[in-house]
Amino acid sequence: MQMFIGESAIYQEAKIIKHTPTKAIFRMVIQTADEVNQNKRLYPKKVLTDGMKQAEERIKDRKFFGEMDHPLLSQSGSEAYDGMRQTTVLLKEVCVIIRNYEWRGNKLVGELETLKTPNGRIALGLLEDKIGIGISLRGMASLENENGINVVQSPIFILAYDLVSLPSHKSAVVNFNEMTFESKSLITESCGTICHNGICYLPDYFDMLVETAGIKFFDRWV
Repeated sequence: MQMFIGESAIYQEAKIIKHTPTKAIFRMVIQTADEVNQNKRLYPKKVLTDGMKQAEERIKDRKFFGEMDHPLLSQSGSEAYDGMRQTTVLLKEVCVIIRNYEWRGNKLVGELETLKTPNGRIALGLLEDKIGIGISLRGMASLENENGINVVQSPIFILAYDLVSLPSHKSAVVNFNEMTFESKSLITESCGTICHNGICYLPDYFDMLVETAGIKFFDRWV
């Protein structure tokens, strides 16, 4: 059975490759494969490779988002809302998109772009101030326990990579060692999401939620 997976962050300094007064493009390690993280989970490289291939259409269409921080649980304690919120990307909370990615050994390196949203401006400010930030996966997959380690199984559906402040993978942080600047403006295309009651869903995941109605993911949140 597929479960909701929420990770703590991978920390590093971001490597800014393009910068304007209103946004930045930067690279950082967004995930590591074949090693146990602080949540006692291991992501095989093939599982992550397949998950990222499934996300390539969203990357191409500029729909592979990241929020500022992982979603918080509701004060009302609503399990239905919490489960839905954690598996939903809210457009009003997004701060970055993932533009591209590549593998460097067991490290998955993403190229990210800050957005002209309120949270995107916060992300830009953190980068400009060289604040150490982290990045963390939200997704769905089944787990198999092997000697006390939860090994993530294929297929994995990667919902988002959120910018966060606490790490589970030590290397997922931003690297400031190489910086270049340019004045070229960047344009964000429309999202094409499915919205209901003020909450917007990625189309592929909206379909998955409909097909798997009633599954509880919120108790897997860490």
